Amino acid sequence: MKKVVGTNRSLLFIMLVLTLSIGLAACGGGGSSSISGGTGVATIQGSVPGTVFVAVNNETNLEMGRATATGTPKIFSMDVPTEKNYRFYVMENEGTGNARVYPVYIGMNNVFAMDNSANGQLISLGMVSPDLATGRAIPANSPMLMMGQGVNAMVPSSLAGSAFSMDDVRETMWGYNTMMTSGTMGWEHGTLSFDNNGLGHMTGIVRNGNPLPARDDIPYTMSLSGMILNPGDNTFQCVVSGDMSVMVATFTDNTGGPAMMIAQKRGGLYQTDGSDMTGEWRFQRLTAGSDNTTSGWAYGTMQFVFGSASITSMTTNTGLGGGGNFAFSMDGNGIMTKAGDPSFHGVMSMDKTMIVATDTDGTNPEIWVMMKTPGITFSPSDMMGDWVMHAVSSGNSGSRGWTYGHSVVDASGNDTFSQMMGSAGPVSSAQMTFMMSGGVMTMSGTGGGMGGGMGGGMMGGGIATSTYHGIMNGAKNIMVSNYSDGSGGYPFSIQVK
Repeated sequence: MKKVVGTNRSLLFIMLVLTLSIGLAACGGGGSSSISGGTGVATIQGSVPGTVFVAVNNETNLEMGRATATGTPKIFSMDVPTEKNYRFYVMENEGTGNARVYPVYIGMNNVFAMDNSANGQLISLGMVSPDLATGRAIPANSPMLMMGQGVNAMVPSSLAGSAFSMDDVRETMWGYNTMMTSGTMGWEHGTLSFDNNGLGHMTGIVRNGNPLPARDDIPYTMSLSGMILNPGDNTFQCVVSGDMSVMVATFTDNTGGPAMMIAQKRGGLYQTDGSDMTGEWRFQRLTAGSDNTTSGWAYGTMQFVFGSASITSMTTNTGLGGGGNFAFSMDGNGIMTKAGDPSFHGVMSMDKTMIVATDTDGTNPEIWVMMKTPGITFSPSDMMGDWVMHAVSSGNSGSRGWTYGHSVVDASGNDTFSQMMGSAGPVSSAQMTFMMSGGVMTMSGTGGGMGGGMGGGMMGGGIATSTYHGIMNGAKNIMVSNYSDGSGGYPFSIQVK
């Protein structure tokens, strides 16, 4: 056999190194390969649902790089000096008032050392996805050249304006409405407040007409990305809107039923003559019952003149619905009541463009979300961006549950749902295509249930596409919708920026 010497030995060594590097990149835990040149520099690549990937020097807390991801999937690439410690962040809806920042974690670490062994290396993170159960971003790969160095909760000044913390909700008060679609089916309303230590307190609780004791010292936590979690309840997942006006949560309540809570920040003054209610309101409504005939959904419009209201149009899961006239009152705190119906409890938003209410129709609990959008122009591009979705479903027992997940809408109205978790476990990703006209969202389709095509829904089941109907608020950071799943279920969804 020929002896390997001189130049041949060098060539063989280079080929061996390249082979090993490529092999490591192919392994799930590898995520690195060599690149030409780049002494003292490593290249980090991956893909993100959003559009920006940020590298921060852990010692100086200054940005070392910011890469905009492009294409389908959205791919980023950046060069960073080696022999430094880094933190990384994924940013969504950047450049808007609805930006969110997810710190990148691998295992229990968000600080990573890259020594000179990373020189000239291509480090592949794979898809870096938001994990809504923790509020972090988790890469698909765990590159060996990024060595975990623990946790640093500091936020660079360049991202501080987009970061959330418990300080944002300390000493604030929120009016909440909750809908439970199974277990002890019904509704609940009350006040959620946060003290100066960030502990939550729920007071003035009324559940299905019965007052309940206060719930004190709830140890909520807030992630950098605006996810509110309850360490004492691993089913609870909540997101706060970028403008800090609304919280939406899903969870399993203490009777084992799926529940959705919508909380609106309190403050400001409201006109007790009812003039704040005057105008046309669009509404989405969910009704819970023991089966698919006593449960259902509705959407339509309601015209208010002070406290006098009339339903001017309504469509339900069974077809066109009837009208109706109602008399409402409002107090100075924006709380609505309805004449002749002690079950009705509504909360108006501080900007006076959204009402969330719960009531009982016969024996069936309902939740309403109403939007007033006078003089606002909408376009399909208003749907674009990254959203956090929560849904709860009523109907047949097998269709009841809750789901939350990440949602990205592109310029064509394609909404991709990922990182989905449901009350029964993980939910498969799905894609839906929306159309928008005047702030109303619909889907097209032929055949299938209810005259529409069947597709993958937000809760892992189907969707009769012609039944889908959604509305957007005036701030364009909330979308509310409902539809029929084709199996006797009626999902009710809220997406929040």
